[in-house]
Order: sequence, then C-alpha cells, then structure tokens
Amino acid sequence: MTHATKSITSSASDLPSPQKRSLSAVRWRAARPMVMAAALLTVIYLSLAAVVIAVDPHNVYRWGPQPRIEPGNTPRDVVIDWIDVAAKDSSYDTFLVGSSVTEMYTPEYLKGILGPDAKVINLSYGGPRPRDRDLVLDQLVKSDTVKHVIVSFEWTYIRDPDVTNISFPAFLYDDDIANDLRMVNFPTIRTTFSVLGGQRFYSNDDDARYKRYVDGMYASFQRPEEMARIQREVERHRAQIGASSGRDCASFQAINEQLVPNLKALSDKGVKVDVMIPISSYAFYYVRRNDISPTLLDEMMVARRCLVNAASDIPHVSIFAFDDDPAIAGDLANFREVGHLYDPAILSNFISAITTGKGRLTRKNFPRHENAIRSAVENYQTTNTRLDMVAARSETEQAASKSSTS
Repeated sequence: MTHATKSITSSASDLPSPQKRSLSAVRWRAARPMVMAAALLTVIYLSLAAVVIAVDPHNVYRWGPQPRIEPGNTPRDVVIDWIDVAAKDSSYDTFLVGSSVTEMYTPEYLKGILGPDAKVINLSYGGPRPRDRDLVLDQLVKSDTVKHVIVSFEWTYIRDPDVTNISFPAFLYDDDIANDLRMVNFPTIRTTFSVLGGQRFYSNDDDARYKRYVDGMYASFQRPEEMARIQREVERHRAQIGASSGRDCASFQAINEQLVPNLKALSDKGVKVDVMIPISSYAFYYVRRNDISPTLLDEMMVARRCLVNAASDIPHVSIFAFDDDPAIAGDLANFREVGHLYDPAILSNFISAITTGKGRLTRKNFPRHENAIRSAVENYQTTNTRLDMVAARSETEQAASKSSTS
C-alpha cells in the first residue's frame, strides 16, 4: 500500500461514523429539554430578581414606594425583613431592639410608659446574635429620625462577633451588594407583587396567637415535675456554678467592636440609649450551662462589668438590671421558662425603669450588684411561690375534708 493510500485510509477512519453521529444526536435530544428548562428557569429567576430589586419591598435602596409598618403593629419575628422599613420611616423615633424576652411589648403598651407622644416601634425578634444585632443598630445609626433606642443586652454578647441568627437576612443590611440576589425568595416575591398591587403597609397580626403561645408556655413550665427537674440540675452543678472562665474585657469582642461603638455613634447623634439587661432566673445559670457555657455565670457577670465600665462615660447612655433581687429572679413563679419572665407587674417595672431610673447600673454600684447575683445563684434552691400556694391550698382542703367526714 502506497503512502498516499495509507493517508487517505487514515483520514477516512478519523471521520465520525454514522453510529457515533447517531449516538451524539440521541444524547443531545435527551439533554436538550433539561438545558432549555435550566435556561428558562434562569431567565425567570433573573426577571423576578429585576422586579424585586426595582420594587424594593424591603426599602433597602433609595427607590421604590417606601412601604411602612402598620401603626400600632408588633411585628415580632417577621420584623427581621422590615428593619429598613422601620428605620427609614419618619413616623418612628423610638425603637425597642430586643429579643424574645421583649417581644410582648406592644407600641400601645410602650406609649403608656414613655408617654402618648412617643413614636415607638418594637423591633424585637427571637434569638438575636451579635452580628445581626450589630446590623440592626447600624441601620438605626443611619436613621435621620431616631431619638431614643432601647436595646436589650442578652447572654449572646459573650459569643464571637461573627455569630449570626441563622434566620436573619444579613444580606439585606450588609455592605455587600453582590449578595442582594438572595432576597429573591417566595415570601419576598409574594410581598413584591402585593406592593405592585397597591399594598403600602405591612403587619403581622398575631397578638392573640402570641398570647396563647406565651400562656401555654407558662402553664407547661409551672408544674411540680419541671421544678423537680430544675432542682436536680441545680444540685448536679452547684459545685461548679461559680467557676472562673478566665475571661477579661478584652475577650468580649462583640461588646468592644460592635455594641460599644454603636452606643457611641448613637450618642454622638444626641440619641438617648437605654440598655436593658433582661431578667433571667437564677436557675437559668444551671439549666443553660450545658448548651451555652460551663462558666456561664462568670462570663455573664464579667461581660456586664465590662459593658458598665465601657459605657458609663458615654453621654445619653444608661444601663439597667433588676435580677439582683431574689424575690424576682429567685422565684420561678415569675417565669414561663428559666430565661423568660412572665409576671406582668415585673415586666411593667422592668421597662418602666427607663422613666423612673430604678435599677440603673453604674461603676460605683456594680460590684454590689455582681456580688449579690453571684451569691444568690451559688446558694440557690429552687423556689416557686405559686406552686407552694397551690400545694398548701390542696393540703388545707384535704384536711378540711377529713375533718368534715370524721
């Protein structure tokens, strides 16, 4: 075979055979619907993204219809999507930035304490963490109308500053524009089309449901079996409850790098800031040490001390706490869970401190406050005056019944 013949034969063999061409065509026909579906979904998603960003239902940008939260509404957990809606609304100048322990306060209730002219909204939501709390306060620092901020100081400030509530849409409030596309989800799309349909006010009408939830939580907690379980936890951990964590102020970055700078920024604008330390029961330090920290008591006391020392010289800033009173924090009859207060009178006194000044912490009185709590927790015995009264009443009735039948 000549060289030319070999070359022609080789070239012919390199060409795709009809069988190979047929196989490729079959594969393409099989894949084409998936490719086209993926392309179609991409087009739909980008189109929806364009509509959402153009409408701006979260009031993140400078355009859009600027929706508002219904006056008098308490958004609770859904408020995490409406932080900018509230912060940019000139109808509000007073903001309660709290957690599940302050979700019960309605604007009407707060007006009864702060005065009828208070333009107040509750931005509390469950489980705030340092980073999302920082983002919320950042939005208020940027607000043109803010005059008064009430912020709760939870145990979560002992966490690292990058810890974020898993449900919080941080992408709405950070400085990274590239992640704004994450807002394109079904709830936001639904809200976007509601806005296009003329909706201008948002509301979360769950007051009745929330009350049922809180009351049910209290009823479930107020049981002898639950108190016995807590007492077992107390006895199990009593020897370790006061252990040192070895932490100092430099280790609380969430306080030093987030909270205190926000307090200073608000103060520089002339904003009045009241920092409220929620009332946790003394049992809280025993029950929650397993899932938070074995040295929870020490860490929380050191964190409070650091906050008081750092904020005492900031103008317009006050810090309040009431859990050094055993009649309040030592009596589980006042709680719906070891970390959630229930008693209406105490809840009223707690938030009323803003106007009365009672329970204010200073550098001078903090050592007494800290020592009182440490001593009360370390020597705690489970106490529930409500269940004690119920048991005493039952014994009296049984005694009277036996007396009448004898």
